[in-house]
Amino acid sequence: MLRDLQAAGSPVTVAIPPDLPVGLSVLDGAIVHRDEHGSLSAYSSRCTHLGCRIDRIIGEEAVCPCHGSRYREDGTVSSGPAARPLTPLRVEPDAATGGWIARAS
Repeated sequence: MLRDLQAAGSPVTVAIPPDLPVGLSVLDGAIVHRDEHGSLSAYSSRCTHLGCRIDRIIGEEAVCPCHGSRYREDGTVSSGPAARPLTPLRVEPDAATGGWIARAS
């Protein structure tokens, strides 16, 4: 199972819909936070501990299913075993959809 969660690399780009709710969301390859003012930040969904794909939000934190590392809305670690923050992604407007695109920097 761990190999399955680590196998696929993060996509180069992730589409973020214009109706993304406030708070943390898991999208295909990204953890995205939208604040109450509409500002977005995005991070790779790969846990910095062993590279597992983060696939859930519990409370107000993104949680790795492999070893339970938890990340805050700003990508920093709230509890390990991960010691490094999530990798940030660059967010750009997507004129075609009215949403955004997150890309590896």
